Amino acid sequence: MNTTKKWLAGLAFVTLAPLASAAPNLIVNGSFEANSINFTGGFSTLAAGSNALTGWNITSGSVDLINTYWNPSQGHYSLDLSGETDGTISQSFATVVGQTYKVSFDMAGNPDDGDKVKYLQVGLSNLPIYEFDTTGRSHTNMGWTTKSFVFQAVTGQSTLHFTGLQESAYGVALDNISVSAVPEPESFAMLLAGLGLIGAAVRRKRNAASV
Repeated sequence: MNTTKKWLAGLAFVTLAPLASAAPNLIVNGSFEANSINFTGGFSTLAAGSNALTGWNITSGSVDLINTYWNPSQGHYSLDLSGETDGTISQSFATVVGQTYKVSFDMAGNPDDGDKVKYLQVGLSNLPIYEFDTTGRSHTNMGWTTKSFVFQAVTGQSTLHFTGLQESAYGVALDNISVSAVPEPESFAMLLAGLGLIGAAVRRKRNAASV
């Protein structure tokens, strides 16, 4: 690699670094892969106060940790947020006041009952009620859908919670949860400026070579 290419590569790295640093998922165990359950069937019911899901608190009701009962969105596990009763899970994570964050999660629904539409309430959202219609869905064709929203942190620690609203044992399916910081406009400006410098350097090199 010649000196010019090394310089351009270094400039690109410096320009893109702020965006890359915003990418990590702040949620621990977002796909529920870390758990202490020894399964004897396709799912296991976890009651409020259980510490079986690493990183998560089950703060009310109960949830079903799904293993082989239906296909997950990611990995090997997912949740039914209505176990024996509607349940709530929550997790707190460090945030920077004024910083904007994106919350993303995959949802589907338990297809086993006649109540086709499933309801989910999510904390930190201005529109916290999400719906999923299980019509035509099955254990092997769950129809996982990704939902997302953004919020601006007002404290140094934020708490995200998910609550099933089904009033039955056949609730919303949940998987693949993530929270990540959204790059500030200044980062995009740095990226555009850096790309402009790279383009100018390439043009200068081409012009010099043609003389």
